[in-house]
Amino acid sequence: MKTKRSNIALSIVALAAVGTISFYTLAPHSFSSANPSPQTFRTEQVTFGNVSNRVSATGSLTAVNDVVVGAQLSGQIINIHVDFNDPVEEGQLLAEIDPEYFAAKVAQAQALRDKSQADIAAQKLVIERAKLNYQRSVRELARSRTLYKNKSISEDALDVIETNSQMSKLDWEQNISQLAIFQATHAANEASLQQAQIDLDRTKIVAPISGFVINRTVEAGQTVASSYNTPELFTLAKDLSEMEIEAYIDESDIGLVKLEQDVRFSVDAYPERQFNGQVSQIRKAPQTNNGVISYIVIVSARNADNSLLPGMTANLDISIDSIRNAQRVSNAAVRAANRFASSGQQKGARGDIVSRFEHLNLTEEQKQALRQALPSTPSGQGSPSNTAMRQQRQQLQKVLSSVLTNEQRELQRRIRNGEVKVAPLLVLNNGEVEVIQAQFGVSDDSFSSVLSPDISDMKIVTQVRDNR
Repeated sequence: MKTKRSNIALSIVALAAVGTISFYTLAPHSFSSANPSPQTFRTEQVTFGNVSNRVSATGSLTAVNDVVVGAQLSGQIINIHVDFNDPVEEGQLLAEIDPEYFAAKVAQAQALRDKSQADIAAQKLVIERAKLNYQRSVRELARSRTLYKNKSISEDALDVIETNSQMSKLDWEQNISQLAIFQATHAANEASLQQAQIDLDRTKIVAPISGFVINRTVEAGQTVASSYNTPELFTLAKDLSEMEIEAYIDESDIGLVKLEQDVRFSVDAYPERQFNGQVSQIRKAPQTNNGVISYIVIVSARNADNSLLPGMTANLDISIDSIRNAQRVSNAAVRAANRFASSGQQKGARGDIVSRFEHLNLTEEQKQALRQALPSTPSGQGSPSNTAMRQQRQQLQKVLSSVLTNEQRELQRRIRNGEVKVAPLLVLNNGEVEVIQAQFGVSDDSFSSVLSPDISDMKIVTQVRDNR
């Protein structure tokens, strides 16, 4: 969805009739002797009102607290317990997957666990028997050593008895090690049983939140497969009192959009209503569609009466900048002045360096300082070299820093940052057209706000026509 920015350029005009409109015919000398034909022009009075620069876009509404419920297992859906718009509570049963296969897995895991548990019990008895055999061999070895001292048995017989005692000890220790193996096997079987039980429990699809069903994508008898991705069965919304709009903003406009900017939008279901929102997120991941780059901007909106529904298309106007109760002129007046200025018809235009800074309202002392710093190039000489032009710019910057007041420096900064635009306006003064330099602020499709000077009592020229 492609966005369209409200016109900022002062030279592009929406043709709208503003204020009181008058028509005049000027004598040939009213503009210049080079144009002897009389001219007719239209004027308007300055109006006061709001001027807003906006970025237009479209987007889709979504619920803020919505959850997609899926199936973590593959199988056949045997029961569905909820439908569209049904209220649900957290933990409520929504649907069931055929549990027979998973119940069999639980039984198998249970049997393996029981077997390993029995193996452990049997091994403990074996260990006890080995322990008794070892203890008996120890006692027999003690008696044999006494008999050997009394020369009642040979050394070979004593050696056999010592070896048997050592063997009995090794049998006892080996059975203890075998018990550890059985215990590890039992732990693995316990884990397998738990996993099988978890899978069996997952055959019951339950609600993770309390809310209501806004979407259902399965029917009873349908088979779902979760081998590579999670099948989506239901979409639950906690409530619709808070909504979000995913708007796609063109790359040429995204630099104008900032967090917490006000947004007005409408939906086709209620064409007479205007809803309000606010920019809550600007996602930096680019979206490419047919070679067009855009970015997703999230707009938060209140929906107290639940009139907005997920999926509705919203037509948005994001307020980039605005000024209230501003003195404003129609963009037709700005265009007329620009065309008049570009035609070279204004009177008294300067050719020296001072003309580049008329918008700063320089004093005569400041103008003289600029002229002395950068004298005009003598006639008959060619254009200055790049080195000479760079030196002139450096010298000009140095002089400006020394002669401009704080207010003039601030105005120059605002002009450089695009906050203020200086352009000519045509006004009617004693029956003649006069060019004045005006400072413009915010512009929209119809009006441009005039920050300075005060032109509330002037007649602004909006159209000039040659009567030939």
